[in-house]
Amino acid sequence: MFSAGSVFAYSMPRWSALPLSVYLPAGTPESLIVKSAFEEWKANSKNIARFIYRQSSVAQKTSNVNVIFYDKLPNGDPYQLQKTYVSTWTYTPGKPTGYFFHIDMMIALNDNDGNPYSRSELKAIALRAVGETLGVKCGAVQDGVMACKESFEDDAVTDEDAQALYRVYKRVNKSEMEKYNK
Repeated sequence: MFSAGSVFAYSMPRWSALPLSVYLPAGTPESLIVKSAFEEWKANSKNIARFIYRQSSVAQKTSNVNVIFYDKLPNGDPYQLQKTYVSTWTYTPGKPTGYFFHIDMMIALNDNDGNPYSRSELKAIALRAVGETLGVKCGAVQDGVMACKESFEDDAVTDEDAQALYRVYKRVNKSEMEKYNK
């Protein structure tokens, strides 16, 4: 039975609680770029997306999200998310349901030809990866980071991206959403 008030009314899966603990490798320029992507989502989420950053070896084993950098990823994608779920009573075989338990965010530093991504490309890649990590589906918007175009040019979270995040966590009622649609 489907209920519009259920947790599955919008995008699932999602996190059951925020803030998220995020492991970032210490002292790399790439970590600072990815951290700025997390902060961009936080700044545009009206306090929905919140993060605690950790850098210890213990944090790497216990954080909600681990950011891991690779020269290139095997399938040629600029990023991959390896997701672990906590299942719910509505489990459907072959379809992930429930809440996120842990995500490994794997980010490539070089494209398929071995050329390093620029700082702006890496930020755009990280913005999209963070959006998906929060539960916003790729293609959830027509214009913005989560439009998921083949190129990585969007360097900021748009109002439309933020609305997609609101819908995932159902934190905004209809009259509030109308404010963002203007």
